[in-house]
Amino acid sequence: MPATYAKAIQRSGVKRVILLSSYGAHLDKGTGIILGAHKAEVTLNGLPGIAVTHMRPTYFYYNLFSFIAMIKSAGVMTASYGGDDMIQLVSPMDIAAAIADEIETPTATGHKVRYVASDERTANEIAGVLGAAIGKPDLKWTVITNEEMRSSLESHGVPAVLATGLLEMYACIHNGTLAEDYYLHKPTVMGKVKLEDFAKEFATAFKK
Repeated sequence: MPATYAKAIQRSGVKRVILLSSYGAHLDKGTGIILGAHKAEVTLNGLPGIAVTHMRPTYFYYNLFSFIAMIKSAGVMTASYGGDDMIQLVSPMDIAAAIADEIETPTATGHKVRYVASDERTANEIAGVLGAAIGKPDLKWTVITNEEMRSSLESHGVPAVLATGLLEMYACIHNGTLAEDYYLHKPTVMGKVKLEDFAKEFATAFKK
């Protein structure tokens, strides 16, 4: 797919490209489903005479919606990452604002990487804020084994190959490698949407 996009860009005569990539795209292996973002960046960087900005958003707040059913049934958040793991969070609204800023900078040249993040919290802190918003102040985010995580994913209908990709990505969140380059090139200005803001959305979804 990246090669198809590259051909289309060349044929169109476009000289400026903004790619919605992902944090972790600096890694060429071990990131599971994010590896596609790495391949896309490498492909676009190979286009001669075209300025490319790689937007690398972090962990989407909206990913947290997937825990709602678990919280309702088990009263806890669990995954193969969590606990004291630091998670770099982002809102789509802040991504949109960053992309708009890039669009308004038409003089860009060469290849550029721009990380986008809204907040940074440990998984336990996230559970605490979300728990307070839904009336469960003791909510915890515990870490389970990869085997338990795989079993959970596949029991919910996730194909084995996709489960493997997700487990690799989760491992990179857990051990910190997904965010290692983010901290070397951290945004000078964080996004406006903080965890407490998202918690209101989460509470509304939780009540449905």
